[in-house]
Amino acid sequence: MATRSKATSRLILKFTEGDGAEGKAYQRSFNHFNPALTDEQIYQLGSALGALQTAHVAGIVRQDTAAIEASSPAA
Repeated sequence: MATRSKATSRLILKFTEGDGAEGKAYQRSFNHFNPALTDEQIYQLGSALGALQTAHVAGIVRQDTAAIEASSPAA
């Protein structure tokens, strides 16, 4: 049986600045969020952080990561 450990979440805000071919796309990452936060909480946080920016928020992304390890068999 495998076990999950070292779980963490990352919030990625994707931005666009300018129009058409002259526009620029970029992203900002915020690391080490508690993975127990709900998607709604992450979205609200991303929206609040995005509102502080001058560029248009093109997307809010949640990225969860964890280590998967084999657990030792029961004796």
